[in-house]
Amino acid sequence: MSFAVLALWVAGAGVLCLGLTAVAVAVIPVGPAGRAIIALVGIVVTIAAMGVTSSRITDRAIRAEYGDDPTGAVGDDGRPGTDGLG
Repeated sequence: MSFAVLALWVAGAGVLCLGLTAVAVAVIPVGPAGRAIIALVGIVVTIAAMGVTSSRITDRAIRAEYGDDPTGAVGDDGRPGTDGLG
Protein backbone atom coordinates (compact mmCIF):
# COMPACT_ATOMS: atom_id res chain seq x y z
CA MET A 1 0.00 0.00 0.00
CA SER A 2 1.32 3.43 -0.83
CA PHE A 3 1.33 6.45 1.41
CA ALA A 4 -0.39 8.45 -1.35
CA VAL A 5 -3.42 6.14 -1.30
CA LEU A 6 -3.68 6.49 2.46
CA ALA A 7 -3.37 10.27 2.25
CA LEU A 8 -6.00 10.54 -0.48
CA TRP A 9 -8.54 8.41 1.38
CA VAL A 10 -8.01 10.26 4.67
CA ALA A 11 -8.14 13.66 2.98
CA GLY A 12 -11.26 12.58 1.08
CA ALA A 13 -13.00 11.62 4.32
CA GLY A 14 -12.06 14.99 5.79
CA VAL A 15 -13.30 16.95 2.78
CA LEU A 16 -16.57 15.01 2.72
CA CYS A 17 -17.26 15.64 6.40
CA LEU A 18 -16.32 19.31 6.19
CA GLY A 19 -18.57 19.70 3.15
CA LEU A 20 -21.47 18.14 5.02
CA THR A 21 -20.73 20.41 7.97
CA ALA A 22 -20.82 23.50 5.75
CA VAL A 23 -24.16 22.41 4.27
CA ALA A 24 -25.56 21.74 7.74
CA VAL A 25 -24.47 25.17 9.00
CA ALA A 26 -26.05 26.84 5.96
CA VAL A 27 -29.32 24.90 5.92
CA ILE A 28 -30.30 24.34 9.56
CA PRO A 29 -32.24 27.39 10.81
CA VAL A 30 -30.66 28.18 14.16
CA GLY A 31 -29.06 31.25 15.68
CA PRO A 32 -25.36 32.11 15.70
CA ALA A 33 -24.66 30.05 18.82
CA GLY A 34 -26.38 27.03 17.26
CA ARG A 35 -24.36 27.40 14.09
CA ALA A 36 -21.16 27.56 16.11
CA ILE A 37 -22.12 24.37 17.93
CA ILE A 38 -22.97 22.64 14.64
CA ALA A 39 -19.62 23.72 13.20
CA LEU A 40 -17.75 22.49 16.28
CA VAL A 41 -19.51 19.12 16.17
CA GLY A 42 -18.75 18.90 12.45
CA ILE A 43 -15.06 19.49 13.05
CA VAL A 44 -14.97 16.82 15.76
CA VAL A 45 -16.79 14.37 13.47
CA THR A 46 -14.33 15.22 10.67
CA ILE A 47 -11.34 14.43 12.87
CA ALA A 48 -12.96 11.18 14.02
CA ALA A 49 -13.78 10.15 10.43
CA MET A 50 -10.22 10.80 9.32
CA GLY A 51 -8.87 8.73 12.21
CA VAL A 52 -11.23 5.84 11.57
CA THR A 53 -10.42 5.88 7.86
CA SER A 54 -6.70 5.87 8.55
CA SER A 55 -6.96 3.03 11.06
CA ARG A 56 -9.09 0.84 8.80
CA ILE A 57 -6.86 1.28 5.76
CA THR A 58 -3.70 0.70 7.80
CA ASP A 59 -5.15 -2.39 9.48
CA ARG A 60 -6.22 -3.79 6.11
CA ALA A 61 -2.72 -3.23 4.70
CA ILE A 62 -1.07 -4.88 7.71
CA ARG A 63 -3.39 -7.89 7.44
CA ALA A 64 -2.64 -8.17 3.72
CA GLU A 65 1.10 -8.07 4.39
CA TYR A 66 1.37 -10.30 7.46
CA GLY A 67 -1.84 -12.31 7.45
CA ASP A 68 -4.82 -12.37 9.79
CA ASP A 69 -2.95 -13.65 12.86
CA PRO A 70 -2.22 -10.61 15.09
CA THR A 71 0.24 -12.65 17.20
CA GLY A 72 2.30 -13.76 14.19
CA ALA A 73 5.39 -11.79 15.27
CA VAL A 74 6.53 -14.48 17.73
CA GLY A 75 6.33 -18.18 17.00
CA ASP A 76 5.13 -20.89 19.39
CA ASP A 77 8.71 -21.62 20.42
CA GLY A 78 9.28 -18.01 21.54
CA ARG A 79 11.62 -17.10 18.70
CA PRO A 80 10.89 -14.00 16.63
CA GLY A 81 9.07 -14.50 13.37
CA THR A 82 10.17 -13.48 9.90
CA ASP A 83 8.77 -9.95 9.95
CA GLY A 84 12.25 -8.41 10.16
CA LEU A 85 11.55 -6.54 13.38
CA GLY A 86 13.28 -8.79 15.83
